[in-house]
Amino acid sequence: MEENGSRVSEVCEGGGSNDSIPNTECLSLDEAPKKRKVMQPRSDAWNHFEKYDDPSGAKRAKCKYCEKTYAAATKGNGTTSMNNHLTKYPKMPRKIENNQTQLSFLLASNGTNEGVLTTWKFDQALSRRALAQMIILFELSFSFVGKEGFKKFIGVTIPQFQIPSRRTLTRDCYELYCEQRQSLKKSFNEARPKICLTTNTWTSIQRINYMCLTAHFIESDWKFHKRIIIFCPISSHKDDDMAAVITNCLLDWGLENIFTITVDNASSNDVTVREVSKQLTTWGTNIMNGKHLHVRCMAHILNLIVQGGLKEIGVSIERVRQAVRYIRLSPARIRKFKECCESQKLTSKRTLCLDVSTRWNSTYMMLDTA
Repeated sequence: MEENGSRVSEVCEGGGSNDSIPNTECLSLDEAPKKRKVMQPRSDAWNHFEKYDDPSGAKRAKCKYCEKTYAAATKGNGTTSMNNHLTKYPKMPRKIENNQTQLSFLLASNGTNEGVLTTWKFDQALSRRALAQMIILFELSFSFVGKEGFKKFIGVTIPQFQIPSRRTLTRDCYELYCEQRQSLKKSFNEARPKICLTTNTWTSIQRINYMCLTAHFIESDWKFHKRIIIFCPISSHKDDDMAAVITNCLLDWGLENIFTITVDNASSNDVTVREVSKQLTTWGTNIMNGKHLHVRCMAHILNLIVQGGLKEIGVSIERVRQAVRYIRLSPARIRKFKECCESQKLTSKRTLCLDVSTRWNSTYMMLDTA
């Protein structure tokens, strides 16, 4: 057992002289001649050429783009001719260096074909930031980055861009939100403008109460801005709960110079504004003791006026609504209605539309079309 694998048998089938050529089959694994490892081609030309054997057995290389061939024997032929071909061939794709700036044509923002020639350099971080901004602006889902169409588009336009996962994109959007929030906070602290607040509350289909608070202000550049400073679920629409949410939001943002608060005409909002006015008085920032703090929403007042007028002709509107609903209930009824219109020589191309009871402009469109 000790001799196995440690030395070579001196005699193979009767041949034991030192002058004889040793039989490789009798050598141990350690002393058997090793096969030479095949080396990978190091020239960049082989990324654009394919090696093959011609009918005579000679080695040749064929260009992947124009199928031109060159001799490619291991001994006697180099890659100089192939590299020269690549430099002269116009349709050969050029290698893009990520650390080198490139020329780019930047279009003007006025919608014309005019623009300027500028330099451009690929940046993965800036590309991810732009992607997060696009998702936010167009209200796309985070799973949009995982769809095949988007992956194919990026692979053709910017192959070097590494598409983030939807979880990474979620973190990027949140970081962008935090950055914008800190910038807005800094702007509030430096300019300290008078803030006009507008608030709105509603209940979703899932019976969840939501509240949105928007700040309207004029910056030092005399430009009007509006920013949503909170959008959150609330426990109820009671005045105390809404006043607590507004007060906590103002403390979080460091806003004290509240000029007005615009709300609709619900009775709970009257108490809410009074509670906020008391808090502003405690802070010492209540202008004119809150005499003109409460502003009633003009759009809500106008809507109440229109709804009151619609009630005067509510019976006629309901009859038209039921007739439109009956006709639109099936394709056969719509087809029969069109035949009746043709028999009366009505050439209008408009179709009947059903209104939404909470939107009086849609009610007007329904009546006008009918």
